[in-house]
Amino acid sequence: SAMIQYEGAKFHPRLLLQRRGSVVPFSCMVALPGAMLAVVLKLLAAHIGWPWLGLDDRDTVAGVAWSAVISLLGFIVVFRTSQAYSRFWEGTASLYRMQGEWFNAASSLVAFCKLSKADKKDTFIFQHTLVRLVSLLNAVVLMDISRSATGIHGSEFTSARASELELIDVEGIDRQSLLMINEVTEKAELIFHWIMQLVVESDNRKIFSVAPPVLSRAFQELATGMLRYHEARKIARVPMPFPYVQCLELLLLFHLITTPFLTCMWVKSAVWAAVVSFMQVFFLWSLNSIATELENPFGEDVNDLPARDLQLEMNKRLLMLLRPQTNRTARLSSIASFEEQEDEHRPGCMILGKSINLGNDGISQVPKKKNWSCKPQENNQFGCILGNAFR
Repeated sequence: SAMIQYEGAKFHPRLLLQRRGSVVPFSCMVALPGAMLAVVLKLLAAHIGWPWLGLDDRDTVAGVAWSAVISLLGFIVVFRTSQAYSRFWEGTASLYRMQGEWFNAASSLVAFCKLSKADKKDTFIFQHTLVRLVSLLNAVVLMDISRSATGIHGSEFTSARASELELIDVEGIDRQSLLMINEVTEKAELIFHWIMQLVVESDNRKIFSVAPPVLSRAFQELATGMLRYHEARKIARVPMPFPYVQCLELLLLFHLITTPFLTCMWVKSAVWAAVVSFMQVFFLWSLNSIATELENPFGEDVNDLPARDLQLEMNKRLLMLLRPQTNRTARLSSIASFEEQEDEHRPGCMILGKSINLGNDGISQVPKKKNWSCKPQENNQFGCILGNAFR
């Protein structure tokens, strides 16, 4: 399911009634029986009193003890929620950093082939193999951490599940490699090793036109991406400690049972007894449910990260690297400006050339095609003329 999207800076009344991805229905189901019980107890107390329960509304010791219990329970619930919130953003950051590192590495390796003196066919095959393997690695990682969300002993992860995430021409990879991916359990580590080997073999064939220290930067980015993957995997595999969660659940259950009785002691109206009982239980169980939803941002829930969209975005970026237009280096046009001038609409602000904005649809004004080329000139060490600057 796609992750719920909304504008966080605005108040949305319709979100208050949305059930998809909400913890409100479950919390209401838990709190409503207690509120109804509070009404029944209050009506019984009005007819036969409290002696049958051994309760006294003048007992101040019980009130102090109950306040202490509520304070302790509130602290434990809020602490778990804050930890779950931290885990959610830590897992999200690790996943996005991982994808960023791997794309940077792929982009660098493709760029390093720009001035390659090797055979063009070898360079072409290397680039396409790299893009396919990086796409496959990203998909395997997303599927692995999603499986880890159900526990280490969850359903067996096979390549059939990878069909849920779109791959870049996986049939272009040899059959023996695909069979090996199906056989091993450490799929991410295997594909990562293949990528490292591919870079080493390509460097041996002189496909890259950069010095070894520059090439090592791509190795570092690939390795950093794997580190981010294991950080995300840690969050997916390791839940909140069981004793903490067990104790919290027991305290919540104890609070749920005792709240209607104690509320009726200190509230005179049956309606307000139901309201107070409902709100206490509702708030605490809502916070606990929120923590349960946020503890692991990976999986199939609507509040989890959209693995399918992340894979499609990664594929889109990788495919861009293979386009001939991408490998064309941007150059200055014949109408490029080299002197600053004051902006007519903003006094005191200096600009270079015309003031052209970037909008949602791209650059607002693109010069005509005839102006977008540099004319070669003899006896010019730069190889072209940039307007009238070098005349």
